[in-house]
Amino acid sequence: MNKLRAFIFLIVMFFCIALSASAKDAKRLIIINGYFFNELPSDIKNSDTPQDLKIFFIETLNETKAVCMYSPSLKLSEASLRYAIPVENIEESEELLRRYNEQKENDGISFTMQATKPLIKVGDKFPGFSATDIVGKTWTNADVEGKVMVLNLWFTGCGPCRKEMPELSSWKDEMPDVMFFSSTYEAPEVAKQVLDKVRFNWIPLVNDTQFKKFIGNNGYPLTIVVDKSGKIAAFEYGTSPEQRESLKNKISGLR
Repeated sequence: MNKLRAFIFLIVMFFCIALSASAKDAKRLIIINGYFFNELPSDIKNSDTPQDLKIFFIETLNETKAVCMYSPSLKLSEASLRYAIPVENIEESEELLRRYNEQKENDGISFTMQATKPLIKVGDKFPGFSATDIVGKTWTNADVEGKVMVLNLWFTGCGPCRKEMPELSSWKDEMPDVMFFSSTYEAPEVAKQVLDKVRFNWIPLVNDTQFKKFIGNNGYPLTIVVDKSGKIAAFEYGTSPEQRESLKNKISGLR
């Protein structure tokens, strides 16, 4: 099996450039099977890659960031555990562990060594849905019939998701005839903290139990464009200026 080089590379990228690393006082941690570390333990660096390994990122609203590793089959040695940081010494430890435990059980937000095949395809009919927004209103396919629809999947611990929200909000201002939805699997009170802070103006769906399956192991955010006939016209995993430009052009062309 491969060594954990991919994991080490992700950590390097994370500590160097990822998730708004411009803040000089940004707090960064490593969480492995619920234990906190400042550095990757040496026995982890030299171990074989577990088949059940999940790697993902979390970030609190106070910009504490952590790259996370979860593997039921991975046993940390006593030597490694000596370097674990006591929970009581970690600011926001309760919130970090809440996000960690939530995300380790959610296949949609884990990063395995290989992305899974997308569960959606361009040209497919967008499946029937019934989803509830943050104020309790239910939305279905009937509400978007004959209209262009855009769906953005996100969660509060996703830095890139939050970073793109102001730009996405401008799309709704420019294209008021398009049905723009955001969707998170999180509860309304959790999502509201981010939505209020960044003033994301898409219709906010919460407690998602159906759309998150589209993520697989490909990572957040996911943006899906559906044409007026109800067929998937485009989708993008992740976000970048190029991806957002491509999506916006596609949406504009479908109006």
